[in-house]
Amino acid sequence: MSRRSITRRPHARLAFAVAVAVALAVAGCGATPPQAPFAQAKKLDSATGDISTDCGLSYQVTAFPGDHRADIANLDASAASSARKLASVYARNPAWIYQGDTVRQIVDDGFVMLRTCGLNGAARVLRTLVPVRPRVRAGSG
Repeated sequence: MSRRSITRRPHARLAFAVAVAVALAVAGCGATPPQAPFAQAKKLDSATGDISTDCGLSYQVTAFPGDHRADIANLDASAASSARKLASVYARNPAWIYQGDTVRQIVDDGFVMLRTCGLNGAARVLRTLVPVRPRVRAGSG
C-alpha cells in the first residue's frame, strides 16, 4: 500500500460517516404522520381560507349600524359550503394532520370561528356534519 492510499482511507471513512449522518438526519425530518393527502390538504386549505375570509367580511359588514341580514345571509351560505367541504375531509380521517393540527382540531377551531363571527347557520351545518364527541375525563371510567 502506498502512503497516499493509507492517508485517504480515514478521509473516505469520515466522508462516509458524514454522508450517513446527513442521510439519517434528513430521513428524520419531514411532516409528522399521518399527513392529509395532497387532494385533502387542498380542500382543507380552501375551506379554512374561505371560512376565514367570510368571517372577516362578516366583521366588516357588522362594524357599522344598519340592516345586515342580506349580507350576513350571503356570507353564511358561502361559509356553509366551506363547512361542508371541511366536514368531507373530516369524514375521511379526523386524525390526519394539516399544518400541525389534526383535522378534528381544525374543525373545532372552524366551528368556534363561525360562531364568534356571527355565521351561525354555517356553524350549525358544521356541527350537524361533525357532531361534538364527548370528552373523557382523566381518572373516570
